[in-house]
Amino acid sequence: MEQKQDNRYRDLSSYAHELHEKNKKRVKVSGIVLILLPVVLGLIRWMTDSDKNVFLFIWVLCMFAVAAYLVSVEYLDHVLQRKLKGLTGSEEEFDSLLDGEELVSRIARRKEGDE
Repeated sequence: MEQKQDNRYRDLSSYAHELHEKNKKRVKVSGIVLILLPVVLGLIRWMTDSDKNVFLFIWVLCMFAVAAYLVSVEYLDHVLQRKLKGLTGSEEEFDSLLDGEELVSRIARRKEGDE
């Protein structure tokens, strides 16, 4: 019975970590989309010589869509972590979805040291 529970915990934990890694990839792809979107829209606008306002409106809508997607990915990852913590009772923490948080903390420490 106890081995069955250990297997279930291991399966649940591996599934959660696998989903967390997929969420990291989703965030990276969204960042690439945020960078490439203005370039692609600019090239299309330049090639067709159409109205600037239409492409600006499309760009802004796409940025809102990507931002909403990123918020939903972060929220789902947070809910996953909270549920896993509630089910297992452990204090295991996943690493951040963004790799740049360590960089941000270093910059903040440097800034505090300069003041």
